[in-house]
Amino acid sequence: MMPLAQFVELLDAYGADPARWPHACREPAQELLAASGDARAALTGAATLDAVIARHCERSGERSEEAMRRVLARLAAPLPPQRRSLVTRLLPAALLEFDLAPAWPRFAALVAIMVLGFAVGLSDTGMALTKHSASALIGTSTGADSDLSLMLFEPDPLSAMR
Repeated sequence: MMPLAQFVELLDAYGADPARWPHACREPAQELLAASGDARAALTGAATLDAVIARHCERSGERSEEAMRRVLARLAAPLPPQRRSLVTRLLPAALLEFDLAPAWPRFAALVAIMVLGFAVGLSDTGMALTKHSASALIGTSTGADSDLSLMLFEPDPLSAMR
């Protein structure tokens, strides 16, 4: 005998007509129907649902032909003229074909980095190295020979090897 949950799944999948049920499930389902009132109630509900679906299919067959004709007639009719905004009338069509909407955050970030670079370049924060700090980096004494040019022109300025 089949469990009630499996019987309900069988009804959901194949409907209330036992002729549509798989052969392996028919006999256990018939045994459950003979023994359980809940199974008979589920079968009645499935039969009602099958009848509603069959009625809908019969009525919708006539309406689907009519609906198809209406849709095809509407598609054959010319489209109404499209309204154009001021921007589309003034700009050439080639400029309107580009979709720049996803690119604006990247462009804004690039401009912000460029402005920051110009601000740092025009400020004097890059020249913060003095003779004292340069000699500390190079490892030489603070004499007349230690200035910022030593860092630029030495082969290995950090280790001071010649």
